[in-house]
Amino acid sequence: DIDFCMRRRAEVIEYVREKYGKDCVANIITYGTLGAKMVVRDVSRVHDLPFAEADRLAKMIPDELNISLDDAIAKSAELRAEIETNPTARKIIEAGRVLEGLVRNTGKHAAGIIITDRPLDEFVPLTLQEGDVTVQFDMGAVTKLGLLKMDFLGLKTLTVISDAVENVRRTADPDFDIEKIPLDDPRTYELLNAGRTIGVFQLESAGMQNACKQVGVSNIDDINAICALYRPGPMQFIPDYARGKRDPSSVKYPHPLLEDILKETYGIIVYQEQVMECAKIIAGYTLGGADMLRRAMGKKDAEAMARERIKFVKGAKECHNIPESKANEIFDLLNKFASYGFNKSHSTAYAIVSYQTAYLKANYPVQFMAAVLSAELGNADKVSHFIEEAQAMGITVLGPDINESRENFTPIVPDPATGRLPDLPPGIEEREDAIGRIRFGMAGIKGVGAAAAEKIIAERDANGPFKDFRDCARRVDSKAVNRRVIECLVKSGAFDYTGEPRGSIFHRLDALLAEASAHQRDLSVGQNNFFDMLEVEEPQPTAESQADPSKAFSQAEMLQFEKELLGFYVSGHPLDEWAGLAEAVSTVTVEELPTLPDRTDFRICGVVSGVTKRLSKRDNSPWAFFNLATRSGTVQMNCYSDAYAAYGDALVNERPAMIIGTVLNRDGDVRYSVREVHPLDRSLPSLINKVTWVLRKDASAVKFLHDLRDTLDRHVGSTLVEVAVLNGGDVAAVAEIPSALRWQITPESYRRLRRNRAVIGCAVDSKPIPPPEPRRWGRRNGS
Repeated sequence: DIDFCMRRRAEVIEYVREKYGKDCVANIITYGTLGAKMVVRDVSRVHDLPFAEADRLAKMIPDELNISLDDAIAKSAELRAEIETNPTARKIIEAGRVLEGLVRNTGKHAAGIIITDRPLDEFVPLTLQEGDVTVQFDMGAVTKLGLLKMDFLGLKTLTVISDAVENVRRTADPDFDIEKIPLDDPRTYELLNAGRTIGVFQLESAGMQNACKQVGVSNIDDINAICALYRPGPMQFIPDYARGKRDPSSVKYPHPLLEDILKETYGIIVYQEQVMECAKIIAGYTLGGADMLRRAMGKKDAEAMARERIKFVKGAKECHNIPESKANEIFDLLNKFASYGFNKSHSTAYAIVSYQTAYLKANYPVQFMAAVLSAELGNADKVSHFIEEAQAMGITVLGPDINESRENFTPIVPDPATGRLPDLPPGIEEREDAIGRIRFGMAGIKGVGAAAAEKIIAERDANGPFKDFRDCARRVDSKAVNRRVIECLVKSGAFDYTGEPRGSIFHRLDALLAEASAHQRDLSVGQNNFFDMLEVEEPQPTAESQADPSKAFSQAEMLQFEKELLGFYVSGHPLDEWAGLAEAVSTVTVEELPTLPDRTDFRICGVVSGVTKRLSKRDNSPWAFFNLATRSGTVQMNCYSDAYAAYGDALVNERPAMIIGTVLNRDGDVRYSVREVHPLDRSLPSLINKVTWVLRKDASAVKFLHDLRDTLDRHVGSTLVEVAVLNGGDVAAVAEIPSALRWQITPESYRRLRRNRAVIGCAVDSKPIPPPEPRRWGRRNGS
């Protein structure tokens, strides 16, 4: 649990400081070093080599982790030829050899601390790193010095499980205990084998989903093995594991003596403990000796390995009369797997956590997804990702509500007696097969915070739901829940249940809060009004009589406030008015962008936010970076000097835009360079060549055709229109509307036509991405 671990870390540090002095605890420094490719690019910049040439030279270095320049020259014939024929390349490599391996930057170890019984400056030099006292040696050096290094690691998933359990106890089963769940739950294994693992610890990536399907998970041991195997290296053995599980006759063992040890993993050495057990059985190693063998293999210590090989072969001969050739074969096999092997106790702990999260998702989906969303509060991309998953599961995610929301995302499940969910406020639609709802937590609303949320919830729990805004303002403590908090609650939709528009409440806030303040003042001095004396309820003006619909926020204002206060859109999305069309003109999705090859052009529609302007170091020309949000995710883009000069005025926060850009994918470092920026409402209609409406063959199609003709008469433009009527099965009769009746697409006219019940869908033909304008080259000095 993150909170527990951080608290424990703080407790340890405080204890050491009290016992030994404040100078006895420090963080550990980390170093980033200059690698081969980075050196080549940096030195090339010093020599004024054009980027394309520097990039070409760097790409001649093989893609191997921590490869040196000398190794790269030995392995790459292309690089050797370049050095021999190109004096500039030779000069760059020579300079690079001097710089290679030097410290590029320093950082702070994520979890490690050093503890001593005397002031640290007696042992090591100290520095300030990110505001914290840090030793100037890395973890390898401090270990060699014999100093005590402790790692305090936090795991967010344990907090998710804890929150989910609390949700289950509050909404479904007061006695629920995650430690007593069965390990053979059919629903859990059905979920895993179907690949529905988003939010499940360790198993939610696409690769892990495929691994679960391939293996056919049926017990906790399978999860354990998948967690250990799904890493670079041992990943290649997942098909062997799956085949051995399906067909035990295909399993082969390195030696009959090892069958008992390797039976659970179908003949594959998966865990480090198996390597140690094999050494004990075959060669008579002690437990300590087997651990030394495992360590030598894992560290690829050639000298130690040579000694261990002699010992292993001798032991195999003495214990079981195994020939030297067979013993060497087994030793080589152990050596191969030791470099892959995973610690089984570690893997088992992860497997248990994976199973627990899968169990909660399969059996208590609403409570679990509420906990997952709470853990990601503040990360808009992840919240959006998990909201999509919740909606796909049949869970409706709603904005905050003063009567339903708790501090964090709040699960709402059907009433056990009736099997029904509470009624929704007007205007909110829900799937007929909805299994539950999740309300946004009040503490997650920007400007509200945990303290105010706790006060509101305590009052609600003690004296019942709030009837309306006036009742809430009178009952809550105005010192803890001040005007700013109330404003944020109103803007984010926490009072939508009253039926009064948010803007209407907001514009009469002063009068309502003044009345509530006067009421609280009277109560504090014991003063009652006439109605209190008669012990009858004071008549209150209804929301309808006080509401002023003309003061309602526009849809754009509502969405802007939601994004600002909640981090994502709840009651809609700025791209809703272009639904279908924005996706049609986009050549790529946010998820696909990082997979595109270097120098690929793309076009994508989204909402601009977080525009940050900078000045170029080269010539002080302005440029900017910003976030572009689609319905499925957000990506950062860079608008460099030339593009910014031409299109910078179109970069307006919270405005939908169409972006044309280029992917810069350099050795896995992916960036997106903007070429053009256009306001979506002006650019999108001109990009669509033709729209084909696909209709049902019924009476409603006739009304659609009348509406279409009326639309084309009123909005004359350049887009061709076709109508396709389904005529049974997958066959459709297609008719092209005369070219004289071309359409100027507008959001309003598109939405109106799209809502007709005859419409099944529409096919959109958009224009290709225009080629970039030819660039005028010149020397850097301007000539």
